Amino acid sequence: MDKIYDEYFDKIFNWALKKTNNKEDAEDLTNNIFVSIFEYFNENINIKKLDNLIWKIAHNIWCKKAKGYIKEKNNISYDESYEIGFEVDMLDKIVYKEIIDDLNKINLSEKELSSFKLYYLNDLSIKEVSNKLNSSEANIKYYLYNARKKVKERYYE
Repeated sequence: MDKIYDEYFDKIFNWALKKTNNKEDAEDLTNNIFVSIFEYFNENINIKKLDNLIWKIAHNIWCKKAKGYIKEKNNISYDESYEIGFEVDMLDKIVYKEIIDDLNKINLSEKELSSFKLYYLNDLSIKEVSNKLNSSEANIKYYLYNARKKVKERYYE
């Protein structure tokens, strides 16, 4: 277990830091991941791919933390039947809704801005945004990708 801890601690901590953007939260997440890993080893289960197991545990712990964050901070209910990945998308939507009024400060094109607002503020699907803006779904995805990239450059770096 010491060997696993030594080999994976820095990797998991850096991954957790990117996910949480906060040193204390990253430390908590990293500790929770290692507790879960070591609990799993106490089950004496034959492990074929250690690396896959460790990252799967890390991802699952992060998803649970994200669900808790959403529920606690934003008082949003969620359905347990949502697939993994929903939590991260929901966190992004919450963050983007918070900065929606500051979008004029970012150099977004008119189509990027319209797509962004319809998708994140009005909670329309890609298809609905596409119909509303009379553009292809591929174009809407491209506009959203560019807008998210510009937002991240402005707020996260």
